[in-house]
Amino acid sequence: MATLILGVVGRVILGPVGGIIGSFVGAGVDRRLFGGRRTAGRQATPEIQAASYGEPIPVVRGRMRVSGNLIWAAPVRETVSRSGGGKRGPATTSYAYSASFAVLLCAGAISGVGRVWADGKLMRDAAGQWIMPATMRVHLGSERQSVDPLIAAAEGVAPAFRGIAYAVFEDLPLAEFGNRLPNLSFEVLADDGPIGLGEALTDLAASAGVTLETQGAMPAVTGVYAGSAAPLADVLAPILRTTGATMARGTRIIGSGAVVVPLTPGGLLHSAPAAAGRAGARDRQRRAAASATPDVIEISYYDADRDYHPGLQRARLRGGDRVEATGLPLVLDAAAAKQLATDMLVRAAIGGQQRTLRLPWRFLGLQPGDSIGLPDGVWRVTECRFEAFVLTLELVRAAAALPAAPPSDGGRVLVHEDVPAGPTTLAVLDLPPLPGELPDRPRLWLAGAGSGAGWRRAGVAISLDDGASFDLAATLSAPAIMGAALTTLPAAPPASWDPISSVEVELLAPAMWLESRSRDAVLAGANMAVLGDEILQFETALPLGGRRFRLSGLLRGRRGTEWAVGGHAAGERFVLLDPGVLVPLALPLEQAGARLLLRPLGTGDGEAAAIPVVLGSEAVRPLAPVHVRAVRTGGELQFDWIAQSRAGFGWPDLTDVPLGEAAPAWRVSLRDAAGTVDGGDVVIPMWRCANRAGPLWFDVAQIGATLGRSASLFLP
Repeated sequence: MATLILGVVGRVILGPVGGIIGSFVGAGVDRRLFGGRRTAGRQATPEIQAASYGEPIPVVRGRMRVSGNLIWAAPVRETVSRSGGGKRGPATTSYAYSASFAVLLCAGAISGVGRVWADGKLMRDAAGQWIMPATMRVHLGSERQSVDPLIAAAEGVAPAFRGIAYAVFEDLPLAEFGNRLPNLSFEVLADDGPIGLGEALTDLAASAGVTLETQGAMPAVTGVYAGSAAPLADVLAPILRTTGATMARGTRIIGSGAVVVPLTPGGLLHSAPAAAGRAGARDRQRRAAASATPDVIEISYYDADRDYHPGLQRARLRGGDRVEATGLPLVLDAAAAKQLATDMLVRAAIGGQQRTLRLPWRFLGLQPGDSIGLPDGVWRVTECRFEAFVLTLELVRAAAALPAAPPSDGGRVLVHEDVPAGPTTLAVLDLPPLPGELPDRPRLWLAGAGSGAGWRRAGVAISLDDGASFDLAATLSAPAIMGAALTTLPAAPPASWDPISSVEVELLAPAMWLESRSRDAVLAGANMAVLGDEILQFETALPLGGRRFRLSGLLRGRRGTEWAVGGHAAGERFVLLDPGVLVPLALPLEQAGARLLLRPLGTGDGEAAAIPVVLGSEAVRPLAPVHVRAVRTGGELQFDWIAQSRAGFGWPDLTDVPLGEAAPAWRVSLRDAAGTVDGGDVVIPMWRCANRAGPLWFDVAQIGATLGRSASLFLP
């Protein structure tokens, strides 16, 4: 039975942002926003996924990376596959695991989800293409969204999580993540493009039932993120302090670019009667001590250019160790953060100049946050008092123009480059046993790569019912070095060095490379490749530029492919046989001769066309005999040959290697122009028959214990 994790209930009861803004129950808006005891805290971490009861629901405006909370999970699915057994050795059982689950993203409606990371690695790119095989559905958080069909099927009765955006994964393979649920994070798009900070804060407050207005200039940001269980004031306070904005009467945010109210000298009350007959107070100016201002301003933020990792920018006024640090719940680039730090430092320096003014009652419209113009510059109102029809204003000097910040650098962080992956080129190879293997059932080798710089991996789906259904068969975890022939390779004697011939090949991607190896290294197995259907090896790989190489010093007809040394053509496939990159696909014996469909499931493949393959079972088919001779002795014809072994292609002790079959057996046939005239089965590599006149054709094939016969070798 699936598990419904109700960790969101405690936060949803108070509304979508209840867990973030707290309970705004109080006497007035001022208290609702700024009342209560608060302590400064660190930035919320948006990259650690949780599965806890009562976990706060993130709120996003703009664009941000979030991990969210696990809200539903089905039991991990186990798939068992068995291979081997019988005469070939003990049977082996392998297990694969997959999981279906749902992850809450954020409160409110979103536009969509961009990139997805799993354990910090890019899993889906900005174009929506999957680098790792996955099936994900995103519910955008509307108030009318339906229950996810997978959750409904598992639970029967399940919530639709209306007003909350969440993602559902269906049968996510877990092998890549150590057979456990990975730590997932998502690029959430609540709005497209940069957003005005004032608009974002107004919208955030409206979600909490608080009406805020903005006036004056506020910077544009990439995103705003509230991801911890804290009052809305804890989100607003550092933003207002850093941007120089002011909260006026608890309902209005006044930015740094508010309209300046000019005051002429005649409008000032340098002296006014005081209550109880005291002398009037004069207009006073004062300057705070240098020690009252910070030496350094530090701003931490989420860096839009570094996959939303925390960033830090500093602005220094003078040498000293007085540092004022502020953590912003904003997504910025390094230049914008540097400018905010510089602006904050300038405001702190000139804000040490303070002033008290007394004005007549007709100026009661002034309030904290307003800017007034005096003969000696612009001042900002920080406090207002009205007594005995006299308005007393506390002012700090405001900068007429803030300087541009010096060049900034966000630093470097390990991020996964988001470049197009492009489609997958899939090669399906039905080959004889490669070094170190002796398959006991049909086996295909899968090789894949992409021409795009972002290609990293791809899944391969298989259909055994002519395309009616596809199942994930394998995962290509690394690109194979592959391409195509540009020239035609001439035929040559097999199983020997070809010092004359050469072939030019063009590789699929610029990052691919071929290296020359010594003759001893080649004899030890290096530089083995398949060209067309022939397996060959090469000593020299001469780079010609533009992904092209000329291969020479060839060892031809390897691993029993001497039948394929002729018939080459330009354009045929070339694949370097690297067992560490190629993926074996073992299939049941009864599928031999069947038509299969294989389809890549890579990042840029979409609904890629399926590749039809007829399973020829070269891995378990005996190899064709070689060196057939015919001798006429009296009234008899005697044929003999040398058998090839699937069990080994070397000659380590200068003695014959085992055949690799349960018993030696060959089927022979003798034909003339009219048809077959003689034949039979033998258990030794020799056959005699009556001598016959005229042209004759002889063929011999080894009989395998596992599957059928080898290819025939003809002797005209």
